[in-house]
Amino acid sequence: MKKRFAIAALSLALTAGSAMTSLAAGFVGTPQGVKYQWGDGSYCTNNWVQYKNHWFYFGNDQLMRTGWIQRDGTWYYAANTGELQGGLMKINGNVYYFDSNSCKMQTGVREINGQNHEFTENGTTDGGPYVYTEWNSDGSIRRGTKYGVR
Repeated sequence: MKKRFAIAALSLALTAGSAMTSLAAGFVGTPQGVKYQWGDGSYCTNNWVQYKNHWFYFGNDQLMRTGWIQRDGTWYYAANTGELQGGLMKINGNVYYFDSNSCKMQTGVREINGQNHEFTENGTTDGGPYVYTEWNSDGSIRRGTKYGVR
């Protein structure tokens, strides 16, 4: 009798558990913009999301940010896809350096390809290298380094 009761209880628990729905975490397109929904159905608010080794930021309105992001006194830059950028980036005519691990904008003297370049909060325009992104005719992305910002 106890064995049948235990089997019936286990069967009932498994049935109840399988009847519960769970949401898959991921990006959700809305009329306002892109949001990130956690597995419990809530949305990322004023926080970071790491997805496939890339970082994204979602504001108080739960929308993914692009462009310049200031958080905790530090500047970051997100591409139009929302992905935070690392390395050298040319933005509005200035070259900035972002740490490749933390994606935080860096200032001060940095050695790049054996040459020192000074980066201020306004970037550098000393003719240093910058990363470019181009689209190939087949739709793939080509990235590289160019010199001569001026």
